Amino acid sequence: MKTILILSLGLVVAAAAATADDNAPFVWSRASLDLIASGDPVRGEEIAGKVRCSKCHGETGVSEDDETPSIAGQVRAYTYKQLVDYKTGLRDSSDMAKAVRKLSHQDMADLAAYFATQTPEAPAVTEPVPRLVAFGDESRLLLPCAVCHGEKGEGWGDQVPSLAGQKIDHLIETMTAYRTGERANDEFARMRFIAGQLTPDEINEVALHYAAARVEEDDDE
Repeated sequence: MKTILILSLGLVVAAAAATADDNAPFVWSRASLDLIASGDPVRGEEIAGKVRCSKCHGETGVSEDDETPSIAGQVRAYTYKQLVDYKTGLRDSSDMAKAVRKLSHQDMADLAAYFATQTPEAPAVTEPVPRLVAFGDESRLLLPCAVCHGEKGEGWGDQVPSLAGQKIDHLIETMTAYRTGERANDEFARMRFIAGQLTPDEINEVALHYAAARVEEDDDE
């Protein structure tokens, strides 16, 4: 019993130390969840202005093009993890690596809290609801998308992001990257397994259901 207690305390101390190190990789732990919960949206708004998040993601986290993700209303733990993954190189993006390189873990928690309070874009919502969204596919061991992402794509818990109102091309690109293994920062390879079973047409169908309407291009002619 004493050995188990010592090991448990060691894990808690290690998790807290990792959270204190601003270059440490993300770890799901009580310490990281407490840090995320401590995020200050007011300070997050100030940080967003300093690092110019609006340049790509829009003034309130709703991006102005279909390839750049909207982050308004996103699950704060998901946003925080992505920022940490960019900072530590687990996700590859020179622009995002540059944006987060000087941010502390607290800064990233504050940013995530701020964008979580913003209003996301409304999804277009295709009808009928795609079979994969509502029922999944037992033959491929695929649960319905709604089981994890919510009936309206609103996200669930700490690990599952919101999909509702996301940008269409970004959704397609993300699921395709999971499908090919190009993106690999999903816990336990869940999305890589799911997306790996999908055809490009199925990915498009699911994305169209959840995404906001396409951005209308200005006609200069």
